[in-house]
Amino acid sequence: MTNAAFIDELTRFGLSEKEVLAYLTILRNGSTKVSEISTEADISKSYAYDIIDELENRGLVEIHDHQVPTQIEAIQPQEGIEDLVSQLYTIGERLEQLYDSSGRTEQEFKVLKARKTLLNQINELISSAEEEVVLSIPGPLFDHVNTSIKGAYRDNVFSVLMLSDYDGQTVDECAHVVRSWDAAAPLILTVDRSYGIVAPAEMLVQSNSDKRAIFHAEAQIVSTFFDSFIANYWPMATQEWISQIHEFPQTYSSFRHAVFDATLELFDHQTIRAEIAMRPAQTSDEFETAEVTVVDVKQSLIRPVTNQFPTQETLIVKRDDIQFSVGGSQAFTEDFEATQITLSAGE
Repeated sequence: MTNAAFIDELTRFGLSEKEVLAYLTILRNGSTKVSEISTEADISKSYAYDIIDELENRGLVEIHDHQVPTQIEAIQPQEGIEDLVSQLYTIGERLEQLYDSSGRTEQEFKVLKARKTLLNQINELISSAEEEVVLSIPGPLFDHVNTSIKGAYRDNVFSVLMLSDYDGQTVDECAHVVRSWDAAAPLILTVDRSYGIVAPAEMLVQSNSDKRAIFHAEAQIVSTFFDSFIANYWPMATQEWISQIHEFPQTYSSFRHAVFDATLELFDHQTIRAEIAMRPAQTSDEFETAEVTVVDVKQSLIRPVTNQFPTQETLIVKRDDIQFSVGGSQAFTEDFEATQITLSAGE
């Protein structure tokens, strides 16, 4: 993954570009002096001190000022990213206060304080899904969402399910792909890449918990929910179920669903033709339809994984002996960005 891609990913958490450059320098170098950060990130030494303080406040680095010269060291990246996600809970409380004074609509953001309210909201969102559902939920509570997640799957809404604290429930035909983990994990739900909920596991499994869930309808924040799930929890889980592909041809508005089905078909050594509405990535050009052959995929949804970084979902395609990569909406590491895709069996 290129530095540009890392910068784009980490700025979603509110880091500035210079803060990301400094953080990447520290990650690469291990224990690092302020002067080295200043040089490699191309920032003044005084500004480097300000950035380091901000990175420490965000839980990403440790400052060893008892050493001479002062040494800066990165906290284990997974812990640092989890700290960033946990900060969303604090942000959520502040946003709720802003909501009261600014007249924002309830649909954009809210704090969910009761377990019953949370479960009702989860089921409503899943039932309203049109393209995809991604859900991580404690296994003991699976019965509360079983009907809605199965309904989404039967309607061919692309469904990804992980059960934490798994105790052996039957998961066949509950979602397109299901994994289990015997450890605790937070509840994470994203629907159509537009709506999301995160909640600590304690809120769901402890009746007297004072923990809170937060709901967001802002795409960038919802994207961070999914990124945290797919990078930190999904790889730890055991694959329990994979659905069979629907008959081709099949048209997809969910790029993730198209990548999933293409992966299954390629695993079966089948040739795949694709008709894709696409344009060069990171441009405002008009989308144009092209007919291509899918030759490979980069993904982490099902094993064996083929991705080069945690959130990668890419189709490698060929047209007229020219090979190029295609990503979903707002693709930035691929050559092209796609909207709608139709996959069909090749000759």
